[in-house]
Amino acid sequence: MNFNIAVAGNPNCGKTTIFNALTGAKQRVGNWPGVTVEKKSGHYTHSDNIFDVIDLPGTYSLAAFSAEETVVRQYLENDEADVVVNIIDASNLERNLFLTTQLIELGKPLVLVLNMMDMADEKGLQIDVDTLATLLGAPVVPVVGRTGEGIDLLKEKILRVSTEISMKARLIDIRYPRDIEIEIEKLHQLIQKNDVTDKHSRWTSIKLLESDQQTRDEVRLHNNCADILDQAKISINRIEVLFKDTGRATISSARYGFIQGAMRECVVESLIDSVDYSRQIDRVLTNRWLGLPIFGLFMWLMFKLTYDIGSIPMDWIDSGLVALMNFISDLLPNSMFASLLVDGVIGGVGAIAVFLPNIFILFLIIAVLEDSGYMARVAFIMDRVMHNIGLHGKAFIPMIMGFGCNVPAIMGTRILESRRDRILTVLINPFMSCSARLPVYVLVAGAFFPDNAATVIFSMYILGIIAAIGSGKLFSRTILKGMSKPFVLELPPYQRPTLRSLVLHTWERGYLFIQKMGTVILVGSVIIWVLGYFPTEVELDRDYGSERTTLAQYHDSQLADLESKFKKSVDQDRSGYHSEMIVYESSSSYLELHEQFQLLQEELTSEKSKQLYSLRQQEIGDITEQKWIGRVGKIFEPIVRPLGFTWRESVALITGFVAKEIVVSTYGVLFGVGEDVDEGSQGVISGLRSSGMTPLVALSFLVFTLLYTPCLATVAAIKRETGTWAYTFFSIAYSLGLAYSLAFGVAYFGRMFNWLS
Repeated sequence: MNFNIAVAGNPNCGKTTIFNALTGAKQRVGNWPGVTVEKKSGHYTHSDNIFDVIDLPGTYSLAAFSAEETVVRQYLENDEADVVVNIIDASNLERNLFLTTQLIELGKPLVLVLNMMDMADEKGLQIDVDTLATLLGAPVVPVVGRTGEGIDLLKEKILRVSTEISMKARLIDIRYPRDIEIEIEKLHQLIQKNDVTDKHSRWTSIKLLESDQQTRDEVRLHNNCADILDQAKISINRIEVLFKDTGRATISSARYGFIQGAMRECVVESLIDSVDYSRQIDRVLTNRWLGLPIFGLFMWLMFKLTYDIGSIPMDWIDSGLVALMNFISDLLPNSMFASLLVDGVIGGVGAIAVFLPNIFILFLIIAVLEDSGYMARVAFIMDRVMHNIGLHGKAFIPMIMGFGCNVPAIMGTRILESRRDRILTVLINPFMSCSARLPVYVLVAGAFFPDNAATVIFSMYILGIIAAIGSGKLFSRTILKGMSKPFVLELPPYQRPTLRSLVLHTWERGYLFIQKMGTVILVGSVIIWVLGYFPTEVELDRDYGSERTTLAQYHDSQLADLESKFKKSVDQDRSGYHSEMIVYESSSSYLELHEQFQLLQEELTSEKSKQLYSLRQQEIGDITEQKWIGRVGKIFEPIVRPLGFTWRESVALITGFVAKEIVVSTYGVLFGVGEDVDEGSQGVISGLRSSGMTPLVALSFLVFTLLYTPCLATVAAIKRETGTWAYTFFSIAYSLGLAYSLAFGVAYFGRMFNWLS
């Protein structure tokens, strides 16, 4: 048989973790409010039955005030869910059970899951599961979602409720004060009499007393609605007179009264004083003065580890790619296909593959920060800063997600209730450095700032945050005036991330990047190769063949002269050597001369390799300049010349509009890393250094790459979330203008004050 299961619960209760544990679906799990913006689906099989599971957005109630509440309520009211699995944070029962009371009133079969039982134990809470199940009319399953403890029992309980075997799965009514119950009964009878709704009539009656606009609109669709709406108005007035409060507030208070009564029956606090470690840690990490510096330190450490640790496997991958290129070049005859394979595919995609260790390390560290609960603290820390641009700390959550990818980050703005807040956050989100920019940062910073690469990369991320906040302040005072709605940010307890969870989250994000390498980046690299391969015949002003021959002959003569001088010195030294006990070649005098000769020989050989490689790079540059790709770059070169860029940079930035990673692939093709690669060359890094780029130009290029027009996928996400091309084109134009202005400022003042010369 097939059963439909809906998973519902508050944000941060571990709902998506339970969903993953049930279905095995590889869904993203984060430890902050609003991680689940859209419902997700999966399935599992148990006792020859198929269970289709829907993961609903996290919500605190079914009031339908926010987008999350609306999605959950519409699904539960209108879709056929056989069982609702309500995930409850066992360490925060009172808050979580408020949603549970509404699910009970909705009349759906329930299975209640007490998640985070380990944290409840740490707080000294002892929960009588059986009594709680009796009071709430639903089976209660204690679990620890992050470790998988209790999941098998949960599947069994879902099966029993689905097949109506469980005796604890029964409908109960949350009892309100007598005067409220009288009014509920009046509306209940009218609704049933007039057959106004096919939903649970008691639920509809209560929502009318809460002045719920969605319920009113639904009742108005029926012909016999006047009597019901009139009675609702009379009942609300009577409740307000009797209880001196609104109907919604009175009913909410009654629900909390029921919850507190249930907790008195079921929850016992241990006499042993439990230590609230989360609160103690927060005294430091969220301190008014220490919070921001600590956040900055964590970010710096993240990029320091990303670069320093990642550089080791980077060298391994780079060496492997060089060996592969040389092998294929020797195996295949010189042809267009060989060039496509070596220069286009391996040279383009391989230029990105080198940076996979850095990207995976970055994702791993982000996963640690998310799963530990620190990311929610970052939103709290940034709340004061965000208020300066008319937003609140919750808006910083999608911005943090932008460190991974701007597309889901922009979609994540749906957690914000105000459309104005969503649009403002969407417009500033592309300034957050996504993982696609990281290969560009690592490449350029490693080439021109090898001793301070991590600091340079960290500076780019900080500059992106500053650009986002500064632009937000500007937008909030011009095109999007107003202040954000107030909100209360929930800080989840700190948790020890599990190895399984970290590996899962890191692989999910990394796998998406690998998929991108095999699709968008591969196609982009092939297109760049085509532009760089044709026309096949070009005329050069310089005879590089003759220059190479002359250069090789010059160095060979230098080496021959050096060898001749060494032999002459040895002969002179030997003539004055008189010892008969020791062979001259073993004497300290000979060994010293031989060591000097070897050092000079190595210097001359190294210099020969460098000059030949530099000449080869110049030849490749001149050839590429005559190709289609060079002609395109030359068209835009006058525009970027004030920034210190050449036609190569213009081509790289144009292709980066498709996907930022292709900037690196473009350089891989432009510098022909697949041709004549030897151990003395360093691929793209050597190409950059020999192309005339200086550290100042490199810094200007990094600033431009950080800020300029977002990639195509991000542009599509902006259009989808804002619903208009006006904001989309504005985002493109503004980011391009800001990138040009700041990059020009870096280049201009750098030349003026002779920085990084």
